[in-house]
Amino acid sequence: MARVDYIVAGCGVAGSCVLYELLRRGKKAVGVDDSLRDAASLVAAGVINPITGKRLVKSWRSAEAHPCAKKFYKALERELGARFYRERKILQLCKSPEEDALWSERAGLGGYREFVGERNEAGSFGILNDAFGSRFVERSAWVEPRALIDAFRKYFLSRGVLIEKNLDFSEIDSGGGLLRWGDFSARAIIFCDGWRVVKNPYFSWLPYRPAKGEILEVKSPAPLPEHIIHRGNWLMKVSENSFRIGSTWDRENLGCSPTPAARAELLGAVKKFFRSEVSAEVSAHFAGVRPCTATTRPHIGAHPADPRFLSFNGLGSKGCALSPYMAKIFCGWLCGESALDPEADLSRHAAKFFNRPKTEVS
Repeated sequence: MARVDYIVAGCGVAGSCVLYELLRRGKKAVGVDDSLRDAASLVAAGVINPITGKRLVKSWRSAEAHPCAKKFYKALERELGARFYRERKILQLCKSPEEDALWSERAGLGGYREFVGERNEAGSFGILNDAFGSRFVERSAWVEPRALIDAFRKYFLSRGVLIEKNLDFSEIDSGGGLLRWGDFSARAIIFCDGWRVVKNPYFSWLPYRPAKGEILEVKSPAPLPEHIIHRGNWLMKVSENSFRIGSTWDRENLGCSPTPAARAELLGAVKKFFRSEVSAEVSAHFAGVRPCTATTRPHIGAHPADPRFLSFNGLGSKGCALSPYMAKIFCGWLCGESALDPEADLSRHAAKFFNRPKTEVS
């Protein structure tokens, strides 16, 4: 039986960043993932955006996480010989005079000036619908999730640290000091299983609110700038004759199958990006479920009854933006170098949500 320090269950963007960071620190670790058939990472926008939501507030931990992500992804591209990180401005098309005014208000605030560009007058971007003006959001970027996952996968396989199968909870033997699964014994198992955590016997008690998202890839001759364009939804050019648009939010109908309703919703949204009708032919349709949480903060740390079971999950729609930074903190905590982020530490939920008699680990 092979002895390792950690088994990382789930190798989407979050799990891959954790596994990579552990290996970088000289830890013996293996990742387990059944080919990422329904990973939310594969349908994520991958947008690193410092200002989000209807209220246009700074994204949680963006001041620390976004510079970390930029440094991490650029270095990773060089090491893995792949390209998946692109610095792109967000072009925010205002939908109303009120939204335009809110952007002007944000631009005048000290903590926002570095992120909010000058106002662009209506009609500045050709066929785009910028009737109420627009703004550039600075210090934004785009991570191509599929390319990132593929590069990680090749790297882990080349080092013999990725097992492409499903981790069955019933196969975990927690008797004794070490955990045993398959041919491995480990000090701990780190669950990075995304929305599937709702069926995880160790961490399903945490307050999750998964949300299904769908995106389209569309063939179109519409001339688009090299920006991430935002107008309620996001739209970005991926080639001279195609773009992607996303994404939907559905908390009621979870699952990873694309739906006609979401297709119709997104095609309707396409029309709102342009001043006039454009040709738009759907070439691909993807769906996934985001591991969102009730508090909009990640769930990271140790199980309250057995610290050999660990969680690194709940990054929601901001996985690409937060994973490098949070993985660095998490692995530093595992190595006794630093504390967990207090707003992400899952122990803060234990008193309210952990029902020990039903979920206590044997």
